[in-house]
Amino acid sequence: MPFTILTGLQWGDEGKGKMIDVLAADADAVARFSGGANAGHTVSIEGRSFVLHQLPTGLLREGVAGMIGSACVVDPVALMREVGELAEMGVSAGERLRISGKVHLVHPAYRLLERSEEASRGRGAIGTTGRAIGPTYGAKFGRRGLRLEDAACASDFARMAAETSRRTAEELDLSGDDRSRLSDETEEFVSISSELVSLAGDVSLAANGILDRDGLLFAEGAQGSMLDPDHGTYPYVTCGSCVSGAACVSLGVGPGRVDEVVGVAKAYSTRVGAGPFPTEQEGEAGDLIRERGNEYGATTGRPRRCGWLDGVLLRYTARINGCSWIALTLLDVLSGFDSLRVCRRYELDPEVDAPIFETGRRLGRHSPVYETLPGWSGDISGETDWNRLPEEARGYVEYVEKLVGVPVRAVSTGPGREHMIWRDSG
Repeated sequence: MPFTILTGLQWGDEGKGKMIDVLAADADAVARFSGGANAGHTVSIEGRSFVLHQLPTGLLREGVAGMIGSACVVDPVALMREVGELAEMGVSAGERLRISGKVHLVHPAYRLLERSEEASRGRGAIGTTGRAIGPTYGAKFGRRGLRLEDAACASDFARMAAETSRRTAEELDLSGDDRSRLSDETEEFVSISSELVSLAGDVSLAANGILDRDGLLFAEGAQGSMLDPDHGTYPYVTCGSCVSGAACVSLGVGPGRVDEVVGVAKAYSTRVGAGPFPTEQEGEAGDLIRERGNEYGATTGRPRRCGWLDGVLLRYTARINGCSWIALTLLDVLSGFDSLRVCRRYELDPEVDAPIFETGRRLGRHSPVYETLPGWSGDISGETDWNRLPEEARGYVEYVEKLVGVPVRAVSTGPGREHMIWRDSG
């Protein structure tokens, strides 16, 4: 469909990178609409692994343009490093990339602020990626942020960047060595930001232009819906909006132009960092999922918390995103379990008013009620034919589809582009 939004339905790491890479084979452009360097989209192509943090995944497809929308935050130094790393791997991305001049920039001082804020929370720490996403969004909404368009006026931009460093140094009472280090990093930040201006443009104009000429545009989300600051497990969330509606805001494309919303979900659940996780398994089942699924963060390397699929939250996120269909990933990881469990409802904490569906601090006080399904023993890695899947694996997918109420039209059985099952459901 001409304008398709792809978003994660869990706590991130659902396999959005692979799915956008698969779907964007014939796209004109892929546009990132949220987040920053805290993202980690991994794509496997002919045995080589590509990890993208800020760049749109579509750039891995020859001839596909990449855009970064205005609601994203950009670390200019890290972004240019990422462009260089792709070039070393044979992917020329710079000339196909357009960045909204309205994106806010991650100043090096913000990393110091984030580190200080996390330390001050003590046992209540959020578990951030350390990429200074929170302080950058904080500066944005506090109306003191730095945008890429500001860097077009070099002298004014250098002055504003230096003032941010000075203010941070005083607030954190930095030592002489730390002040000197921050000063050097700020100079690099100013220099690289000025270089990045050459890639700035009007993303809204470009995106709408593609649709005006019946082109194919994909909007790529970062993190997942349960990390959305409005709809997720607040306060254990990210700062940029992760749900499908944010794509229209970030890219400057009206909601009437959206054709499809594709939700991506793992066949089980994971999350990184602190926060409620009703179906988490801290014993053998969780350990097996982690090792079989290689569940370690692409950005941080931290082991992910693992558990059974939460059908309650999946039904919720499919609704708030308005999903047309779902891509279910990593089904192959569940091979070898004698039985599988899916949370179909919660036993609510007696102090909670049942009509209010809470996703915040008290979510973890609810007890999941599971449906037990038969597992399968055969290895389904790389399978591409629905009919060759074990009956139990097909039954698992069909149960999820019925529970959520949205068609599961794609099933991923491995990391490669070719490891996909497409099915006509619903």
